[in-house]
Amino acid sequence: MEKEYIYTVVREDFHTGECAKRTKKYYSFTPRLAVGGLYTHLGPGYPGCQRVLSVEERPAI
Repeated sequence: MEKEYIYTVVREDFHTGECAKRTKKYYSFTPRLAVGGLYTHLGPGYPGCQRVLSVEERPAI
């Protein structure tokens, strides 16, 4: 059975470290992001740098 990984991410300014107020969900079928990591180029809809706040695993439907 496949698992779906749901990451909660927030946009962060690379130079100042200031975080945005709203979070977004990023969905993936591979566990490729680490909690606390700062990532760029996650894809369309996720501009700039994104900080991973948490991850949730659930079975794919």
